[in-house]
Amino acid sequence: MTEQVCRGPERLSSVAMAARVLREFGKHSTQLGVTQLARRVGVGKSTAHRIIWTLVEEGLLEKVEETGLFRLTSTMRCLGASAETAQRLHEAATIPLDQLRQKTAGTLHIAILDGADVLYIERREGPGAISVFREVGSRNSAHVTSSGKVLLAFLPVENQRRLVQDMRLSPKTPRTITSRTDFLAELARVRCQGYAENRGESQPGICSVAAPIRDPLNQVVASVSVAESTAEVDRGLRHLLGPVVETAARISSGLGWNQ
Repeated sequence: MTEQVCRGPERLSSVAMAARVLREFGKHSTQLGVTQLARRVGVGKSTAHRIIWTLVEEGLLEKVEETGLFRLTSTMRCLGASAETAQRLHEAATIPLDQLRQKTAGTLHIAILDGADVLYIERREGPGAISVFREVGSRNSAHVTSSGKVLLAFLPVENQRRLVQDMRLSPKTPRTITSRTDFLAELARVRCQGYAENRGESQPGICSVAAPIRDPLNQVVASVSVAESTAEVDRGLRHLLGPVVETAARISSGLGWNQ
């Protein structure tokens, strides 16, 4: 018991120091050497050396052979970019989502792709809010959602095929697409038409429609969707296609996209 109490603060101190080191790289967005880093975080060179190589072993830093310096790995840079994108999406989406909510009693979401899942980062509820789509931060399988179809459809083709090949297209309902050939064909249709539909593929009686949100480089970084319960699943939510596509365009414009 005594040993655990004594070791606890030491381990937390190490984590805090590692966090300070990573913040230095993120703050300056550059390459740093051991001596520079030791000076900036106020530790000895040997301590900085041990921390850096521990972070290299954990895949958070990498050594640049050409310069002999260290930098954040692509994984860490992507995490920072993702956090910034989420904040910008929140700012750009607030007013368009509130206006779209006035046109539907369903549930509105902004989602991003996370592996084979969609991750919901914004949500608006109407009187017809759907319990299966839970709070912000919840996930669903990409292949059973309109948001997931949109996000997968606009990936580079090779990335898309590789991801679909590794996905488990598990059925959620009898309407779920479980054939990879059929699913790739569906994604091709979505890319061509510019929106995606889910007609009872995630839960019986639930339909949704989604459209892509683009950044200034015309890359699809998120989706906006509306989900509603309906007795006419075969018809889907065609009456909301226009409003959803328009909302996606407005959010994209807020991010700097120029159509």
